Amino acid sequence: MATVRLYDVKWVSHTAGPSPVVNQFGPNCRTELFFMGCNRGANGNPCPGCFNPKLWKTIPGARELVPTEMAEHIEKYAPQKYITIVGGEPCDQMEGLVELCEELKKKNFHIIVFTHYELSQLNKNFPELFLRFINNCDIIIDGEYKEDERIYDESYHDGFRDAVGSGNQIVWDCSDSMKGLHARDIAGVYLGTDNTFKFITNTDVPWVVY
Repeated sequence: MATVRLYDVKWVSHTAGPSPVVNQFGPNCRTELFFMGCNRGANGNPCPGCFNPKLWKTIPGARELVPTEMAEHIEKYAPQKYITIVGGEPCDQMEGLVELCEELKKKNFHIIVFTHYELSQLNKNFPELFLRFINNCDIIIDGEYKEDERIYDESYHDGFRDAVGSGNQIVWDCSDSMKGLHARDIAGVYLGTDNTFKFITNTDVPWVVY
């Protein structure tokens, strides 16, 4: 049985992607899970300007959490059914990540995953898990963070620029035949109460299809 090493949970986050949920603190209310460990960072080759360097190394003796139990706990304590999974690097714990996404999907959660890996890398590295992964996510933001293409700005409160790091990263709509756009080509995003996801663009831009 796969397990997950979790660093922290932010039960109410407004900087973790789009959501139709609004509370007293603002729009785009989601729950954010921080996976522990990033192989790239721990090996001395992190994305320059990484947002979470304290999550690179795995804490010795860190508790191993079972995805089924995690999903039950999340369902009980998350104030809404919108989950964003970040790191560290979630895909360095691919088996546990996939099982957690599957368990959360059974409970009708909307799932966003951030990863510095490109989808092609994940497909190559985890061929037996890749389809299970993309079939149980709603949005995947892939690609390394590049400081010289930074678009992140927490002041926007729009579920996009206060969540996505840099313009080179691709925002994938997993519900639409894995169609995506580079973040640099997106003006904004919209997520409806029925979880319909839409890109907002200023001009015609080239779609990326996996």
